[in-house]
Amino acid sequence: MSRQTGFSVLELLLALSLGLVMLLGGSRLFLAASQSWQAQAVAARMQEDARQALQHLARDLRMTGVFGCLRHDEIDFFDSGAAAEFARPLVLTQGAEGRLQQLGLIRAEGLYASGRPNWTLLTDCRTVASVQAGTGAPGVGQFALGIRRQVYRLAGDQLQLTSGAMTAVLLDGVGDMRVELLRSADLSVSGVRLSLTLVDPQHRVRPQTYQTSIALGNPVVGS
Repeated sequence: MSRQTGFSVLELLLALSLGLVMLLGGSRLFLAASQSWQAQAVAARMQEDARQALQHLARDLRMTGVFGCLRHDEIDFFDSGAAAEFARPLVLTQGAEGRLQQLGLIRAEGLYASGRPNWTLLTDCRTVASVQAGTGAPGVGQFALGIRRQVYRLAGDQLQLTSGAMTAVLLDGVGDMRVELLRSADLSVSGVRLSLTLVDPQHRVRPQTYQTSIALGNPVVGS
């Protein structure tokens, strides 16, 4: 009588079942690892986007109200509309719930600014200071300082920046943004506290909130 070799149907089914269980478990581990990696990548990107946006805001805020060497009341304004804007270089508009609507700044240009400024301050930093619209040429012993109006606003989930005639999207995926004016004893604005919340449209990570405080280069009148 010969002896039968090989697998029975029951053994084959059991082996296939164990293989499928191991394959399913491995695929779930791979999926969980992939989702975790994606979530970490999204969180890192959101953090970098928030850092760049807040740095951009901080740079502009520090230059708000910086108008050369002389006091505001010693500046002559050839552009009548500029006098009122220079007197109140920071204007904040918020919704009833505290969400940012618009943050307007009047600030000196940086070293590498491009485009036409809104105004030019001409001064010798001793006795003469005047402001004219657009670009101006300094006289003997004077220097020219470009002054620009910057407007940050929330439009849907976008943080937009308007400078001159140009409007650009600074940041997408904004769930909320709050701006708090920090005032000195004389009620002038000496600093600004920013709170920025970013959201992932695909809900791979929870909303992330980033905060920072910025001291103004010059305390200003703000509203």
